Amino acid sequence: MKPRSLRHCLEKAASALVLIQKYTPNVDCILDENKGEHGHLILTFDESGISKVTALGKELERKGYLFKMKKSPWLGQITYLGKAAEKPSIILTLPITKDRLAINENCPEQPYSFY
Repeated sequence: MKPRSLRHCLEKAASALVLIQKYTPNVDCILDENKGEHGHLILTFDESGISKVTALGKELERKGYLFKMKKSPWLGQITYLGKAAEKPSIILTLPITKDRLAINENCPEQPYSFY
């Protein structure tokens, strides 16, 4: 990636990270700048951070993000994919109880709102 493009990608990610740090300062974050047009911010929560996800989701929706939810009981996680124009995508991953008998590979993504 060229320096100018990388700088713009990091600046956009930094503005999103300010919000993320405000609500969930101890969440695991990964920036994958090669995915999508503006990169992906991947946030992995544990059980203690679940209560703050709703507040973070509401704030991100106010900033223009629209979310889709996908449940993966086989993996033991729920994934929220947030997208906004000219901003990096944000992926919120939350743990749920694993259900190895509920194999459903065609579980569709559904629009989701934190309100």
